Amino acid sequence: MRSRREGCHAGMSVLALCALLGCATAQPPVPPEPQPGPWAAQLESLRRQGDHWLTRGDRARAAEAYEVARRVAESLDDRRTLVGTLNDIGRVALARGDSTLAITSHGRAVTLARELGAPDLLLESVTALGTATHQAGQTEEAEQFYQEALELAQQKADQGAEATLRNNLGLLRQAKGDLEQAAQQFRHAMALNQATGNLASEASNHVNLGMVAEARQAYDAAEQEFERALELDKAAEHRTGIAADLLRLGRVADRRGFPDRGLAFFERAYHSYLAQGDRVGAGAALTQAVACAKKLGREADVARLGQALSQLSVPASAR
Repeated sequence: MRSRREGCHAGMSVLALCALLGCATAQPPVPPEPQPGPWAAQLESLRRQGDHWLTRGDRARAAEAYEVARRVAESLDDRRTLVGTLNDIGRVALARGDSTLAITSHGRAVTLARELGAPDLLLESVTALGTATHQAGQTEEAEQFYQEALELAQQKADQGAEATLRNNLGLLRQAKGDLEQAAQQFRHAMALNQATGNLASEASNHVNLGMVAEARQAYDAAEQEFERALELDKAAEHRTGIAADLLRLGRVADRRGFPDRGLAFFERAYHSYLAQGDRVGAGAALTQAVACAKKLGREADVARLGQALSQLSVPASAR
């Protein structure tokens, strides 16, 4: 008989062999994934509410929801989500014309994203900060932020982000009067948007190329770009883009000496803006339509459109 010690050694040899050959052994149970608590769920709900109100055009309610979300993220020390809520707040602030708040919010988001070492959040935040400084007229700072974000986008091979940044850099070049460099950036952005199938963004590239053509008084080329933008915006069901495209087509037609075509486009733009509840856009379209009707000597149209314009200026409570 083998001694107990020999049996022990034999058992150890088997264990050693299993370790060497990778034998299957019983594994400890995998702990379940942590489930979000009630506050985390509320945080996500608040951000969705903000997105909903922003889509509906109610920027005040969107801002309120995002601000509450920011406070919840702060209380939980959820810094990744905090970066997102700060960018949400900055985006709404910029839409409301408050570039100071937008720059402050996006600037803090950039700082947090750098501390976290999160390239995805940094790309989003630096891009947003560039947009805010751009809209505030701080063009040199905007270009620096766009260039930094462009490098991040290229490192991540993020074609959508790169397209956005090249388009914005093109706008900066256009503002400086460098129309050829601007057009090159717009075309590069367009190629990227075509590769990703982003119709609405591709439409924006066509709009910007049309604006470059207008600046060169190449109205035929501008009209072609705006017509293509309208096709893409319709395919994407981008309603605000559709109305703006119609307005641009009316302007170009009028400048080319076709006020009758301009009048038709301006009226279509008016109806599109009005259906979306954008009374400012509707008023701008009607004003241009009245001017075209006067050029054509159509007194009945002048009276009809003038009456519609007067109705727009009447407060809703008085109608």
